[in-house]
Amino acid sequence: MNYFDWIGKWAEYTPDKVAVAAADDSLSYTFRELHEASLKVENSLRKEFGVKEKDRLPVLAQHSPQFLILFLAAQRMGAILVPLNYRSSAFEIQYYIEDIDPKLLFADVELFQNKLGEIKQKIDLPVISLKALFESAEKFSSNTSPSNIEPDRPVFIFYTSGTTGKPKGVLYTNRMLFWNSLNTSVQLEITSGDYTLNALPPYHTSGWNVLLLPMLHRGARVDFMSRFKAKKVLNYIENKQISLFLAIPTMLRMMVKNKNFQNFKNSNLRYMVVGGENLSIPIIDAWAEKGIMLRQGYGLTEAGPCITSLHHHDALWKKGSIGKPNFYVDYKIVNEQNEEVGVNEPGEFCIHGNIVTPGYWNNSTYTYQKIRDRWLHTGDIVRMDADGFMYVIGRKNQSYISGGVNIFPLEIEQVLVKRELVKEAAVIGVDDEQWGEVGVAFVEKNSITSEAEILKELKRYLASYKIPREIIFLDSLPKSGIGKIDRNKLKNDYNHLKNEKRNIV
Repeated sequence: MNYFDWIGKWAEYTPDKVAVAAADDSLSYTFRELHEASLKVENSLRKEFGVKEKDRLPVLAQHSPQFLILFLAAQRMGAILVPLNYRSSAFEIQYYIEDIDPKLLFADVELFQNKLGEIKQKIDLPVISLKALFESAEKFSSNTSPSNIEPDRPVFIFYTSGTTGKPKGVLYTNRMLFWNSLNTSVQLEITSGDYTLNALPPYHTSGWNVLLLPMLHRGARVDFMSRFKAKKVLNYIENKQISLFLAIPTMLRMMVKNKNFQNFKNSNLRYMVVGGENLSIPIIDAWAEKGIMLRQGYGLTEAGPCITSLHHHDALWKKGSIGKPNFYVDYKIVNEQNEEVGVNEPGEFCIHGNIVTPGYWNNSTYTYQKIRDRWLHTGDIVRMDADGFMYVIGRKNQSYISGGVNIFPLEIEQVLVKRELVKEAAVIGVDDEQWGEVGVAFVEKNSITSEAEILKELKRYLASYKIPREIIFLDSLPKSGIGKIDRNKLKNDYNHLKNEKRNIV
């Protein structure tokens, strides 16, 4: 029995139920149509385009039902899908392509015509439009036996930006996909009656493995919105029977700021799933006033990504927590000597089990650095309270040492954001002759907050050595493709910003 062919099984159980649809137009697929379309695309990949097992298939396109069908076809035949970040420059995409050495590139040619033109100048690689792929698929029959899906075969390569060096390609296997889906569906209580809107991009694991694939595993429905727009998402959630929704904090802030939020009424949404970065208390409270609890969690591309979850019933009394570890997750919190720490003691979060990546594409050195004795060392510093709830303190490689003391930027940022001193904040360490390193805070200022108020409030909650030496105000903080603050860019731009003397304290 093929345990991983979920769509094939639902095509037998509920063939006429709508499985996926496009929020931007009238396109939809039932489970039977989804299953048959993926078999046709698989045949096209094999017979028309010569794709074989283990081939890497880079895709430059927005998320859509067609992207999902291409994934299902690649999964069955053992090819590896590589969703490319369409927000990356042509130079960055060139690096991804050269790293995976593919035979061809699939793309939404009309949407990314200019970027593809730049790429073609550097790389001699056939570019196949998704439209041409699906037109070709119609020539083939779906009356073929599905291929057997092997558990340990990679099905994705996701590139992570990282904090040092070039992006790393994380291998994601069918085994990871299966156990992550079990973790997610049990913890989030997903049923076949659920309905979600996917507004996250395909180039990040969250766009696939937080709700999309676990929902389909349970026979639920997923609609795709190609690009996130706050007003459109609010209207969609309100007017459709959306029961679960996944967002990153940036999306939630944009929705709260939208003028339609004031009159937004929740009819069917049980809760929202949130992850990616620090979430401010005012945002939590704004959604709570609408009767919507936020289920914060922790995840990473290399494992799951669904590792911990804060139950929505605990959302208000454990604000700021990432919850408790999910089902089927082995974990430990260790100090520098790899010894497990006690209650409320900070340590590195380590994970082991079926949800952990086998390694990084074409990078065995980095694999050995991150996965030691079968334990994935996440680089995240956490603590667990007496009730078993976990809190992220910061990143091991984002901490800096000032006067011999480790300082974690997240601790400072949480004071700035949660006390509503600023809209967003990022703290980095910079070289200093006297102290080794000192902190610099980059902030998006609230209109009523002055520099003096910020420093006064920081001194109320933090030791003096943790107070940033400089505060630099920006109109907005630079973001990565998934909406996280780009600390590398801030660090690289620090001297330029300092020389401009833009409100440096």
